[in-house]
Amino acid sequence: MKMDQKINQLLRVLEQESELYRSISTVIDKECNAAVRSELNALIKAGEEKDSILVKLRLVEEQRIRLVIEMAKALGYPPRDFTISMISQLVGEPFAGWLCQAGTDLKTVLNAVKNANHRNKQLFDHSLDLLRGSFNLLSELTRSDMVYHRTGNIQKNYRTGKCVNGEI
Repeated sequence: MKMDQKINQLLRVLEQESELYRSISTVIDKECNAAVRSELNALIKAGEEKDSILVKLRLVEEQRIRLVIEMAKALGYPPRDFTISMISQLVGEPFAGWLCQAGTDLKTVLNAVKNANHRNKQLFDHSLDLLRGSFNLLSELTRSDMVYHRTGNIQKNYRTGKCVNGEI
């Protein structure tokens, strides 16, 4: 296969990767909305969609890796050091511009996915903290050794935080 054909194939693969990452970004947004609305079925469906996209993405990435290894060997470079930026420097126009644009698009969508993932992680961590707090509060309320005193003091409680006791 000629180098021009390999570059065209690489461009198609990079576009597929970008599209798949855009799809993941959309699913991550669905996942966030489902979590905020506490819709377990929608959350499960979003997880399944994400898994399906990840399988497709893994196949496309394997295809990209094989293609880059072939190109690196054909040009006499170590595959480990053969990046999109390096390829774009080695080839002429219009391929160099197209590769730079494809690489920029991929980086942009990857950053968007990374940010959305971070946002969801914070949301899930916060939700988990709230659930733990609620569970601990309920656990404290069901303890048999609880004694209620009207002292008006703020008491630091090990499991549930601060409790305020005042006149009723």
